[in-house]
Amino acid sequence: MKVIDTLAALTMAAAFLACAGGDGGREDGESAVSALANAVTESVTSQSLEAHARAIVQHERPSGSTGENAAIDHVVQTLRAAGVAVEVHTFEAYASDPISAIVEIPRTGLSFEAITVSFSASVPELVAPVVDLGELNDLPSLELGTGERLVLEGEGIESPFTRSHPDLSGSVALVEGLPRNAAATVLARLGAEGIIFVNPEERLNDLIVTSTWGTPSLLNYHRLPDLPVVEIRKSAGEAIRALLAQGPLQIRLGTETDSGWRPMRLAVARIPGFRDDSPYVLFGGHIDAWHHGATDEGASNALMLDLALAFHAQQDLLNRGLVVAWWPGHSNARYAGSTWFADHFFEDLRNRAVAYVNIDLVGQMGAELFGASATASLARLGSTVIRDGVGADIMSVPPGRNSDQSFNGIGLPLLQLHHTRPPEAGGTWWWHTPEDDFDKIDFQVLKTDADLYAHALSTLLASPVLPVDLTATVRALGDALAAHQATAGDRFDLSEGVALQAELLQRAGRIQNALPGHGSPGLDAALLRILRPISRILYVPVTPYHPDSGVGWSLLPGLAPVSILSNERSESDRFRFAEAFLIRERNRLIEALDRASREAGHLLELLESQGS
Repeated sequence: MKVIDTLAALTMAAAFLACAGGDGGREDGESAVSALANAVTESVTSQSLEAHARAIVQHERPSGSTGENAAIDHVVQTLRAAGVAVEVHTFEAYASDPISAIVEIPRTGLSFEAITVSFSASVPELVAPVVDLGELNDLPSLELGTGERLVLEGEGIESPFTRSHPDLSGSVALVEGLPRNAAATVLARLGAEGIIFVNPEERLNDLIVTSTWGTPSLLNYHRLPDLPVVEIRKSAGEAIRALLAQGPLQIRLGTETDSGWRPMRLAVARIPGFRDDSPYVLFGGHIDAWHHGATDEGASNALMLDLALAFHAQQDLLNRGLVVAWWPGHSNARYAGSTWFADHFFEDLRNRAVAYVNIDLVGQMGAELFGASATASLARLGSTVIRDGVGADIMSVPPGRNSDQSFNGIGLPLLQLHHTRPPEAGGTWWWHTPEDDFDKIDFQVLKTDADLYAHALSTLLASPVLPVDLTATVRALGDALAAHQATAGDRFDLSEGVALQAELLQRAGRIQNALPGHGSPGLDAALLRILRPISRILYVPVTPYHPDSGVGWSLLPGLAPVSILSNERSESDRFRFAEAFLIRERNRLIEALDRASREAGHLLELLESQGS
């Protein structure tokens, strides 16, 4: 850390201590949050939510389309009419629109309804033998980030999966399940010429099959599929398997996608906090959709719009600002809009943003189950909001790798609330189909969801001290370290990281106990300087500046290859490649812990000196 950065940190923290109880907030704790939340929830009604949702959902909204632009125009015009500051960014992103697919059995006249997926290669005709791979039962271990993920995305290093399956050269793979980017990557490496995914239900869900995140770059454009990928219904899969039971089978595939650069528009509303330079919370959800996308996610867009209007009307109660963004490029460009925003506003987000609240799939008819996904620092907030709002006792779970979570590299704490239909009721069966229309929204459910998000945002915006949990974050790191050390055994030493984590945990606990009743932007910044290095190591593999792939990771993903050490011979190339990688990741871990510990020490010294 540079000396000037240390002096700036000390100066800002000292400033908040000097003015504690001054202009950092008007009311104390719960009363400030309650006043804001009550005012916001009273102004959001089922009727206003329905009016905005109807205006948005009437349009089909693939990214860059006239329908998406019409929905954006409604949002922008509504906000500006109320005096809310709105900016509309225009940029180009790499997207892919599925056009058509053909699945036929040559010389029989048999054909099956099929669709292709975003980023499938366009192949007018492919005739090849079919190989039935079933459900690929060992592939999920790759998707959970057990270390094979880094191998999969690496430079062609052979993995156990590729060793345990036949050579697919010249064949079409028949696979049970929804299209998945990991499966497509593995099957392509096995030599498959094409892939047919068999939907486990009698429907077709529009999906995307690339592990790139946002617009591809020189680091990952090679992951774009170069083979045709199609999806068929369950009954079609059964028919093909019945034919295969009679002997070898040739199949004809054809796919057409329109992939390339698309102009996109990103609407961003900015509601200032107590001061123009106040820290802010980022609140986002995607405005593009498959088809009319009512619950995915026109209902969310309406909720975001009503909450933006309501918080704008109560901005005198805000300690922190609120930035609301309607992301394009989610569905057919894999989070291109939120990634563009992270790339182009990196410094502002790093310096002023304190949390990212994501919204998706709210307002579902028949929704009964509540939940929350959050980084460790906001897990308690997610559970508390659900318990206090609807009486459901839930535990927040770690976030997956989805839902425009493009801000892990910046180190933003993340929170997303969930309210879904139970599986026994069919779940959200209309997801990513033309059936996701206006009739799937229940506006009483959407009002409940709006109230929950209003309380979560009010807590983040009005609490005098930013409601992040330092100790939970450091404990999560410790648990992940212990798990990786147990997997590695005596083949890799993480003891230095374990010792630094224990020291940081002790400091984090003392900070939590010493936090004052009043806060300020300086205190927010001091807390985030401790959290960010730990968040990056917990949730980001390798580098925070280039988005990692859109697949699942375990906590501390950079250390996931310890599983390779536990399963390979120590003299093998694979073992030694993994060891070299892990040594470098251990260096990254130690640097992050050391930086967070020094920041914690600075803040603790000031807090305890003030307390004495």
